[in-house]
Amino acid sequence: MQYLRRIPHTSLAFRLALVSFLFNISIETSSVFLPLRARSLGASDLEVGLIAASYGMAYFVSSFLFGRQSDMRGRMVFIRYGVAISALAYLLQIFAPTTLTLMAARGAIGFSLGVSSAALVAYVYEAGAAVGSFASYGSLGWFFGALLAAATRNIEWLFAASAVASAIAFLISLTLREEAVSRIKVTVIPMGVIWTNRKIYVPFLLRHIGATAVWSIFALYLSGIGASTLWIALMDVLNMGGQFVAMRFIQRFNPVRIFTIGLLTSVLVFAVYGMATHYLQLIPVQIVLAIAWSGLFVGALNYLLAKNVERGTAVGMLYSTMSLAGGIGPFLGGAIAQVWGFSTLMFASSGISFLGLLASRGLGSRAGKRQELKE
Repeated sequence: MQYLRRIPHTSLAFRLALVSFLFNISIETSSVFLPLRARSLGASDLEVGLIAASYGMAYFVSSFLFGRQSDMRGRMVFIRYGVAISALAYLLQIFAPTTLTLMAARGAIGFSLGVSSAALVAYVYEAGAAVGSFASYGSLGWFFGALLAAATRNIEWLFAASAVASAIAFLISLTLREEAVSRIKVTVIPMGVIWTNRKIYVPFLLRHIGATAVWSIFALYLSGIGASTLWIALMDVLNMGGQFVAMRFIQRFNPVRIFTIGLLTSVLVFAVYGMATHYLQLIPVQIVLAIAWSGLFVGALNYLLAKNVERGTAVGMLYSTMSLAGGIGPFLGGAIAQVWGFSTLMFASSGISFLGLLASRGLGSRAGKRQELKE
């Protein structure tokens, strides 16, 4: 506890980095072996997808509601309550004896995380911190979460670690002060925000449907091509470590350009997954995947924060888009894997991501007129 007392005297950037790190280490430690936990409870491939979908749909509803509320009522209350509730929700996973109760626990986690996500990113931007660096510490949290999973391979312990990380993040959030920014009245259904940013939201939705379809069964897929539980976790380590480096590097570039690169490389990554016959073939692919997600996520965030006054709403809609994909993709992934197998699923995800790339056409010409989007 003596170390926690020193935190209020550290820089704001350091405290935000810690919150981002802890927020995301909690997510990763609970998700690496989740498909295996579901399978141990008797879940089919389809039911594994539904468990992941419950998290995504709850996140979708919560991000949509509370991103808008943070524009009208301030950021801090939503940051703190969301992180605090998530600490309790992670513990529910330990006591889930059936696939149905595990599904409910994942839904509770998704809802609580959605309360704070958009408010936290908007707070970072308004505090003058670099969004790319903030996001990179989130990836560093995923990296260490995957390392913890590789080191312990004890699912109950990892669920408890998620709760502890969220609890510490909540304590650090108590040292943050509300930024003095104007409150904005936002309509219940922000159609103007949605329409203006459609060339971000639609491509992001399509790519992430393809991605979450893959992630919902990824541990099972790796296991099927020879990976042990250690190597399953190490594959995540490669991805998250690569993201930490890539996000800090690419934040200086034009957000439209790196967003488009993220879409294109995603198409290639999922196609290669479909052709792989051994898990070691995927080691370089995980590095490319890290670059793909970094460009997509940091590009979208910087674009939306620069272009929109309703920052909480705009980022909340991005998280809602991500979470809607997290609801649709796992169901789709489980269904395709159940009927046609894992390789077919990978090629289908590549095709869906390609549709997202096509949907982004024209984004550069729209963004190029805005001086604030230039790096």
